[in-house]
Amino acid sequence: MTTGLLEKEQTVAVKVVMMGKNVTTFVGKNPLSLGELLQEVGTNGNTEVRVNGVAVDKSHRLASGDMVLIVPKIRGG
Repeated sequence: MTTGLLEKEQTVAVKVVMMGKNVTTFVGKNPLSLGELLQEVGTNGNTEVRVNGVAVDKSHRLASGDMVLIVPKIRGG
């Protein structure tokens, strides 16, 4: 295997959509959990999070190509 291919297998690239803010691609170590990703992007925990449209636990292991949607919770009055 080439070095580039080995490095690619050791990382995970996911699309991160932060509603109202930005869309980025996050590249992290493999394995990468949802909780680790949320910590890296600095979310405050007051959010709804979906991976590929499904609510999952923070221990969920992310795979390359996943889309993580982060939506701030809105409080009404």
